[in-house]
Amino acid sequence: MSLRLLLIISGGLESLVGVLALISPTTVVSLLLGASTDATSAVLVRLFGAGVFALGLACLKARDDVSSAAGLAVSIGIASYNVLASVVLLWAAAGLGLDGLLLWGAGIGHAVLSALFISALVTSR
Repeated sequence: MSLRLLLIISGGLESLVGVLALISPTTVVSLLLGASTDATSAVLVRLFGAGVFALGLACLKARDDVSSAAGLAVSIGIASYNVLASVVLLWAAAGLGLDGLLLWGAGIGHAVLSALFISALVTSR
């Protein structure tokens, strides 16, 4: 799969999740972790949403320039994010026993995107 297509997919998904987290942090926490939120966690989820939204925008902007140093940096950044996100989400599901409706799916989805990004980065060199 091409880096361009992966950046479009990741950029779109992360932008949508970011907007959802900014608008309704309670929904994000409930769907992912199966837990409720207080004022402090709502602020942190909104901060997460802002960061993920910005990362999604960077991916969408870099999609047409994957061969440049900046495009490569964005691709490496989103690949790293996907690796780390998959580890954290799968640990939360398996290790902590959290049971949000989308937790396992999000963890597996990030793991698949990680593998696809790593493969695309290795073959693009």
